[in-house]
Amino acid sequence: MGFFSALIKKKDKPLNLNIKADIKCPPITILYGTKTGNAQLVAQQAHKYYHQCGIESECYNMEKYDVGRLPAEHKLLVVVSTDGEGELPPNARKFFALLQHEEMPMLPNLQYAVCALGDSSYDNFCGAGKTIEKQLQKLGAQAIMSRVDCDLDFKKPALQWIQNSYDTITGVKKEAPIAEPEITEPDFISTTLTKRQQLTKGETPQAVYHIELDNTTNKVDYAAGDCIEIIPSNPIKLVDQIIDTLNLNQSQQLISNSHTLEYALLHQFEITKLTRPVIRRYMKININESLKRLYNDKEALRDYLVSSDVLDLIKDYPCQMDADEFISILQPLHSRYYSIASGAKAKADQIDLTVKTIRFQQKEREYEGAGSTYVNESLEEGAEIHFRLVANPSFHLPDDPATPLIMIGVGTGIAPYRAFLQDLKAQGIKNKAWLIWGDKHQTTDFLYEDELIDYYKNNTLAFINTAFSRDQEQKEYVQQRLIDYQDRLLEWLDDGAMIYLCGHNKMGDQVKQTLVHIYMNAKGMSEQEARAYLREQRNNNIIREDLY
Repeated sequence: MGFFSALIKKKDKPLNLNIKADIKCPPITILYGTKTGNAQLVAQQAHKYYHQCGIESECYNMEKYDVGRLPAEHKLLVVVSTDGEGELPPNARKFFALLQHEEMPMLPNLQYAVCALGDSSYDNFCGAGKTIEKQLQKLGAQAIMSRVDCDLDFKKPALQWIQNSYDTITGVKKEAPIAEPEITEPDFISTTLTKRQQLTKGETPQAVYHIELDNTTNKVDYAAGDCIEIIPSNPIKLVDQIIDTLNLNQSQQLISNSHTLEYALLHQFEITKLTRPVIRRYMKININESLKRLYNDKEALRDYLVSSDVLDLIKDYPCQMDADEFISILQPLHSRYYSIASGAKAKADQIDLTVKTIRFQQKEREYEGAGSTYVNESLEEGAEIHFRLVANPSFHLPDDPATPLIMIGVGTGIAPYRAFLQDLKAQGIKNKAWLIWGDKHQTTDFLYEDELIDYYKNNTLAFINTAFSRDQEQKEYVQQRLIDYQDRLLEWLDDGAMIYLCGHNKMGDQVKQTLVHIYMNAKGMSEQEARAYLREQRNNNIIREDLY
């Protein structure tokens, strides 16, 4: 069957919704949608807590939950993280599509509570949780209590949400609860940075490095497509500038902390990023009308957060304060995530990364990223580094090795594709992978060039098409290659290919928009039909995304 014949057939067969109104459900059902695993931690702890308190509950990954059960459910607890700018995480998309299904009945007997996880540096903070709650309300479900929106430091509000849900559902608030909820994350493990090699050619402040970590001792069981999580140290230059600006002593012992001010700023608190909660807390110390106007101007605040760090805040809106007051406005230093660039089937004894140094000039000074300068510059070969695995099953290779892969990315988005190619070669799979990848300049920015050419020569790669945006007068990007090779794209999709997207969100949006236009132009589909099919591809994991 041809690609567009399949489209027409699929339009007549929407997502299957099998209503089970008479099924017996537990008193409480807990669902989670997650990408990095935090929502799963919260949901599983809620499940454990209710069990400890003698209340039966069931806990499901949204992707594996039978949505047809909803009309028979009593109380539903939803924990969902937000992917990027308000997007649902991949394993929640099909669940939400079925919530919107034309055959989904009203749910007036369903009571629910939502715990939304997100990042307040994004405009659509906790957007996924808001989206799901809005649809539940549209179906007539009743909120047990107000939705809780958790920032990156999610543990305390999430635990309170679990406790409050118990108190509200049982109607009994005990002075000494049966058990205290807690969230226990996997421990970070130690390994050695064994190799660092610059991939970009020439001197550049934004060099990209190939990093190798030893895995012979830890034997972390990872898969191509997974990430690792690293807690970095902040740039020492930025720490010194902040301390000088505040006219404080770097060796000062903090009252609220067992460390010195310098140590706390280096290793414990976020200073390279600025967020709304930080400004909100600063406003309680610094009564400044200009700062208040900025905070209340949504667009101006968005622009300021994107272009500023903590040093900018204390310089632009100066205020006298002691070290402990300053520390009190900051957020904890958060992890940085890096895609694994090695295939476990090919190189199980090491974990490779591809890391771009974040450094740029702005406002007459230099800005640096904490994670990238830590890995690429602060650590030496042979140094100890702490990390933990973050599984990313929605971006793994397909179960069927015969499935063709269309891998689209830019910059360090090459990392998981290098891992894919290593594993494909290790399994002897040939001519099933097509790479469409780009960067700025071919001469300086062609990451892993020799390796990729070798994969093409030995037929691990069937095709490789590049787009170096600055190598010609009119910039060209990876989405242009989809148009250039439209016929091949449609043939591969007809053969059951999966599309992978890895890189920044803007690239992902542009590629998806290009796919919509291709679907429209190739068969005269309306924009609405083309967008509906793109949603279907995403819901069914035909399009898999790792965007940031």
